[in-house]
Amino acid sequence: MFRNLSTFGLPLSGRPSELIELALSFGFDGMDVDLLDLEKQAEIYGVEHARRLLVSARLKSGSFRLPVRLDAPEKEFEAELAALPKRLELAAAAECHRASATLAPALSDHSFKDFFELHRIRLHTIGDMLAPHGIQLGLAIRPEREPGDETPSPFICTFEALLGLVTVAHERIGAVVDAWSLHVTGEPIEMVAKVPKGRIVEVRLSDAPRGPSGTELTGADRLMPCETGVIVAAEVLKAVAAAGFEGPVTPWAHRSRLAGRGREKIVRLAGERMEQAWKEADLEILPRWFAPVARDQFGRPIEELAEIVAAAEQVIAERGEG
Repeated sequence: MFRNLSTFGLPLSGRPSELIELALSFGFDGMDVDLLDLEKQAEIYGVEHARRLLVSARLKSGSFRLPVRLDAPEKEFEAELAALPKRLELAAAAECHRASATLAPALSDHSFKDFFELHRIRLHTIGDMLAPHGIQLGLAIRPEREPGDETPSPFICTFEALLGLVTVAHERIGAVVDAWSLHVTGEPIEMVAKVPKGRIVEVRLSDAPRGPSGTELTGADRLMPCETGVIVAAEVLKAVAAAGFEGPVTPWAHRSRLAGRGREKIVRLAGERMEQAWKEADLEILPRWFAPVARDQFGRPIEELAEIVAAAEQVIAERGEG
């Protein structure tokens, strides 16, 4: 397993080079790939240039969001599907072999049986497209209800139901183990052992506030891992390790819970929390090859500042001699 940073899991933005430096500085071994942004870069600069930053930084690729809506109307789905082969080639070139997609929580205008079958058929089509590139797709659920959400007909909103779909889906289709979702649904971590072998695609760590039950929580209650200890991150890590998982483990938190903090503080905190979870789970932490760049209050590298000071001192000394 490796600690993974995501701009989808945390409210982060910036140039790829800046985000990569933050990931390396605070102990992350991998990063999610923004496939649509990578596609734009490849169109302008070429595929090799687009993939170079991540690969040269020695960061592993986490996952990318599948640019296809599984519950979309037929015409929209077909259009997104037509654009997928080229995008999958780009993902493979960037050495990113995991994708994720979140299932719609409600049935829309379908019966449960018809909606389930629609997803199974579409996932089989997508699985056939993923296979030549060695890419897996992890399915995630959104079990929490949002304020004003009165949907009477939920679709797949528990991990057990998700496994029912994964079990009959294409072999390239797996599950996202989301600690937050398990807490909201009240399902035990032992459910992880029921995932078909080799089909855990991604793990997400979060925490929850003390007090409210899972059914009372909304997405805005999602906290950074190890914040309250309500969700025991170490137990999740032990469970997925026992299942043979070796992929990305990503911290997730709602943006409102991190409001007012700059991205460096957010990534630093996330890195510290992930290291804490790793230690509590007795997982090995490999030495970092990358030394963080120390900066002064103006954002200038300390080494650069030292050079400026040395040059200034030399000028003063020369003037004194004159």
